[in-house]
Amino acid sequence: MNHELEQALQEALQRKQPPPDFAARVLARLPEAAPARGTVIAMPARRPWLAIAAAATLAIGSFAGLRYQQYRQGQEAKRQLMLALEITSEKLTLAQHKVVGISERRIDQ
Repeated sequence: MNHELEQALQEALQRKQPPPDFAARVLARLPEAAPARGTVIAMPARRPWLAIAAAATLAIGSFAGLRYQQYRQGQEAKRQLMLALEITSEKLTLAQHKVVGISERRIDQ
């Protein structure tokens, strides 16, 4: 089955000579005067509101994306700060217990 599929694909993908009039048909479909290189082809302005709406949507989407990125960065900074404060609290508690332990030993002596 697999061999048959491969064989069918090879046959379908084999290079074939185009018909003799292929180039003439392609050239016949081309416009008479092709635009010069670097020329911008403008779309007709039948619906200027559509272009304005697309531009507004793009601007709003970009702004919303930027705000969301800033929000996520703020949330990540908050998470890192909370972790740092938690670690600091644990270390300070450990240091306090050591100081209290040393003080109690000196008092007992």
